[in-house]
Amino acid sequence: MKPSIGSTNVKLVAIVGVTALGLVVSAGHIAAAPSSPPNNPAAIPQALSETVLAPDADAALVARDTRTSAALGFPAGAQRIGRHVVDGFQNSEYDEVTELDSAGQVTSVTQFNSQGRLLSAVRLDIVAASGDRVDQSAAAEVAQSSASAVGLVVGAPSSSEADQATGGWTFHWARTQAGVRVRGDETRVQVWPDGRIQSVARVEHDLAAAPTTPLSAQLARQLASMNLNRWFAGKNSSYAIQGLDLEWAGPNAAFDPAMVDAAPTPYRLAWVVVVEPSGDAASAVSLMCLFVDAGDGTIIGGDFVE
Repeated sequence: MKPSIGSTNVKLVAIVGVTALGLVVSAGHIAAAPSSPPNNPAAIPQALSETVLAPDADAALVARDTRTSAALGFPAGAQRIGRHVVDGFQNSEYDEVTELDSAGQVTSVTQFNSQGRLLSAVRLDIVAASGDRVDQSAAAEVAQSSASAVGLVVGAPSSSEADQATGGWTFHWARTQAGVRVRGDETRVQVWPDGRIQSVARVEHDLAAAPTTPLSAQLARQLASMNLNRWFAGKNSSYAIQGLDLEWAGPNAAFDPAMVDAAPTPYRLAWVVVVEPSGDAASAVSLMCLFVDAGDGTIIGGDFVE
């Protein structure tokens, strides 16, 4: 059993409205945009910053964006805006290129990590829908070939679903490491009904070293039960363990409030123990997961469904 659920105890920070002013790429180079006023530091969260890209570093980024846009079938922009972003909330940094048409309207945005690998690409130009429509099989082939062309996937998608908003489809490639699923990590491609790529996104967390000898499922169940027995004692509640899966999981604040403001850390190999509460506890939580570290047996986090 692998529910897709979110932690109720983890503090989430939403950042809305990253400034669209930056550097304009003209004739293949990034230069200061003459009409852009200085960034207002007070308008940007303290842990989010943007810096000017060094002039001698722009050629590789421009080429990367050009290749990516062409591979995905995105329209070529008349100018580009480039920036380097440091996101302290997510403990990440990346280079971003925004392409604009001759009227200054955004046509696409691409983001690349420090190794130059694509993180996301989205097409934002508004184009009248064509009368053509492809079936899901043809859309899957387009998604696979495009994502392969930009170095993100190998092989057919692991799952897909219809996109109710556009009438197209979304295709997913789940990430695994050494044959073990990385919880929440994937490559995702959205395809419009006429077969054009709307967006590509990759979610990929750093992974800690795997333990030399992982805990057995039996021992992980025993350790989870010890904690559950203590938590549920005297509360007119009980529980049933519904399943265990070995996965890479991210430490979080689900069972440790002291971690609420902690910076993200690499995912660790863990036994994900799915638990169904009963009694009084079931009125607040219908399902919960414990992440039991597969190395030392500690509880490193979890998820809840209310």
